[in-house]
Amino acid sequence: MKENCGDIMRISLDLELKDMPGQLIGALEPISEFGANVISIVHIREEERVRSGKTHVHFVVDVESIDVIERIATELGSRDIKIVKLGEAIRKRRVGVLIIGHVVDTDLRDTIDRINELSGVMVSDMSLSMPKPEKESSALFDIELAEKANQKDVLDRLCEIAREKNLEVIRSLEV
Repeated sequence: MKENCGDIMRISLDLELKDMPGQLIGALEPISEFGANVISIVHIREEERVRSGKTHVHFVVDVESIDVIERIATELGSRDIKIVKLGEAIRKRRVGVLIIGHVVDTDLRDTIDRINELSGVMVSDMSLSMPKPEKESSALFDIELAEKANQKDVLDRLCEIAREKNLEVIRSLEV
């Protein structure tokens, strides 16, 4: 099985929008169009800005390259959406790992929490396949690693957790 390994960048964008219906969707369209993944959105409705007909929205997005942000910025500008602040890029890597066994019965939440305890590491997504409750299940974890996180150390820790819980880990030969 091929793991999903790749670099991503997490960027924050503060946008100034006209305070009227449809503006948020107008900002989201280019973000989606150029393949950015929205991590969070915070709509900041400060009274003095609303009186001026403007409102701020803070986005955090994952992109594959700075080029994607530049294309998004160009498109936002063409829509008369002002970028007030462009945050620092934090480079991350993604690793996909398949875990097989009684994944649910061995406390799935504990497994995720123990992975997330590692510095610079976060389980960002998980898909679970459970054919029958009494049968073994499988979980595909999408794990994000910040620049400072050592991929081999993370996968070694995951294998240690799996051994304790009598689970199997399938990982890439690249590591």
